[in-house]
Amino acid sequence: MVAWPLAVAGWSFAIEEGSMGMALPDIQSGGWEVTGSQADIRPSVTADRDSATIEFAPSSLIMTDYLAYTGAEQPLKLNTLRTDLSNSTVTLDYGASGSWADRIAIDGDIAVSAARVEHPILVPQAWNFEGWAEGRLSELRVQGTLVSDSGFSADLDVQLDPDGGVSVAIESVIDGKQGVRALADTLSGWPDLLTVDSGNARLSMEVSTGKGGELEATGSAELKDVGGVFNRTAVSGLTGQVRGSLDDSRMTARFRDMTVGEINAGIPVSSVRFSGDYNAPVTELLAGSLDVHQARARFLEGTLRVPPALYELGGGSGRIPVEVEDVSLSRLTAVYPAEGLSGSGLLRGRIPLGISTDGVRVSEGNVSAIDPGGRLQLPADKLQAMLGGNQAMDIVVQALQNFHYSVLNSTIDYDEQGKLTLGLRLKGKNPELRGGQPVVLNVNLEEDIPALLTSLQLSGRVNEAVTKRVRELLQESGEETAP
Repeated sequence: MVAWPLAVAGWSFAIEEGSMGMALPDIQSGGWEVTGSQADIRPSVTADRDSATIEFAPSSLIMTDYLAYTGAEQPLKLNTLRTDLSNSTVTLDYGASGSWADRIAIDGDIAVSAARVEHPILVPQAWNFEGWAEGRLSELRVQGTLVSDSGFSADLDVQLDPDGGVSVAIESVIDGKQGVRALADTLSGWPDLLTVDSGNARLSMEVSTGKGGELEATGSAELKDVGGVFNRTAVSGLTGQVRGSLDDSRMTARFRDMTVGEINAGIPVSSVRFSGDYNAPVTELLAGSLDVHQARARFLEGTLRVPPALYELGGGSGRIPVEVEDVSLSRLTAVYPAEGLSGSGLLRGRIPLGISTDGVRVSEGNVSAIDPGGRLQLPADKLQAMLGGNQAMDIVVQALQNFHYSVLNSTIDYDEQGKLTLGLRLKGKNPELRGGQPVVLNVNLEEDIPALLTSLQLSGRVNEAVTKRVRELLQESGEETAP
């Protein structure tokens, strides 16, 4: 039905229950590219000399072959878009001044599906969005739920700025193994060797671009009882809050009330407590500054602690001092995979950790026994292997079969290839050797820590998942054949 009511001061008309199909022009502007668009809509139109209002009935669709934003270093591409405008309204204020973005407004439901979305941080796949839009195009706000084909879902809030900026807020709850699997199948950078089996996380992120295209981003993750395996390390009971931001090419991460029930790569570290801040340039993430508020854990019935301080890690010279206190030598020898190895006494010391892109290293660490000392027994075959089969060291081998020490000092060095070097100095006696005369021993020992941890992991001392993963990795490298 078409009506043409006339008025003295102007004109107006109305079209009800119309149907319209048309091809829309391609667009290339401001980094945006839109091609192959066509509309199949059912509008109801009312208009006068100043404005027009279009109300879209159900089954009003806009189809687009290709949409891309290439105005950023990491382009976004969407293929085969289908936009459902059912139950939405568009107002054209053509009587006003300004750009069309200031004169066109949208209000109502909106649903968008893309057969394929491509971005460097995403796994290419289909996405769907359902929500609503409100406001003029220059300051449009869009809210709703975004779902990937893999099952990851997030609440989305997009706000356009009249100056050309865009801000996007994203919130999502990841629950359990299935939720993490959906996230892993959505993010292209998800580590292959990371699996999460339990717990949940609430994620939020805000990203904004200014008029000049500068990018700012903030985000947070609230973790609760997260457990899983990263590479060959099992983690359980991870809880706490992480807040991060990206500004002027620098990344800042703030860790608050972080706790971990256990971290186990072969020898467990438990009751971990950590709070602190980390700041680094995006181009050199391991060359930043670490501000430790609290860092401590239980280890072999003793404690590990990093003193609160600001540690500069740039230039490869930074060290994080780990203080060792009341570590049980009895527990240490019990976890070491060597038959006949035993000991008693408590150890304390300081181990300076260096972290870089090449790996972890220790230079000039030191550990010593607490008075009154204790007992140490090393199996002869293992000791001979560690000493390189040197016959001149037979007296050392004999003494360490049952050595009662009053002094035990050791320097500790560890390189990026995993070689541990101990400069061990012992003072004491073996009651069965030379009538129990005092003996001073200076021994240099070497250990391949990756091989040691592999042995522990294969023995089932971590969990079944780690043992299975280690066997698979060894089979892939040809170091172990499948049973």
